[in-house]
Amino acid sequence: MLALSTTDMRVLICGVGYDNLRDSSLGPVLIEQLRTMNWPVGFEFEDLSYGPIGIMHNLDSRVPYDRLVLVAGVKRGRRPGSVHAYRWGGSLPNEEEVQARVAEAVTGVVSLDNLLIIGTWFRKLPSEVFVVEVEVEDENWGSGFSEAVTRAIPMATEAIKLAAEQSVSVPCQ
Repeated sequence: MLALSTTDMRVLICGVGYDNLRDSSLGPVLIEQLRTMNWPVGFEFEDLSYGPIGIMHNLDSRVPYDRLVLVAGVKRGRRPGSVHAYRWGGSLPNEEEVQARVAEAVTGVVSLDNLLIIGTWFRKLPSEVFVVEVEVEDENWGSGFSEAVTRAIPMATEAIKLAAEQSVSVPCQ
């Protein structure tokens, strides 16, 4: 059992990614694994691998959360399997770029960046948003992860736990 110090907090821990796209499927797969662990009351898990517009409507229909933790496999040009965890600062691009993200989102593109930007623009995200990214190596169709991403899962899981339980910097690799 996790020894979390949160009391009466509502925390939503979510995976973002595409099914059957190897390492890019990490978010949704990891959420299913996390769901099986013991968590305090008030912690919920969801696969947010759909458009940000639908996600905003989904969040509007619920009692607000105190914290959101997002996990995804991403390609940013870093070492494959490296884990990067951070608190989302809410920095937004210019209005034209936000509009381009909205246009992309309504066409069905699943993107961690689009979710963060659109959710922030429309003020739908909780005040505390943490992100755990694992650098992908294999973006081909299929199930299972590359060796690098498989090795990163324990560190990513620990970063998710830390982000969910406290408002401090979470370690990264």
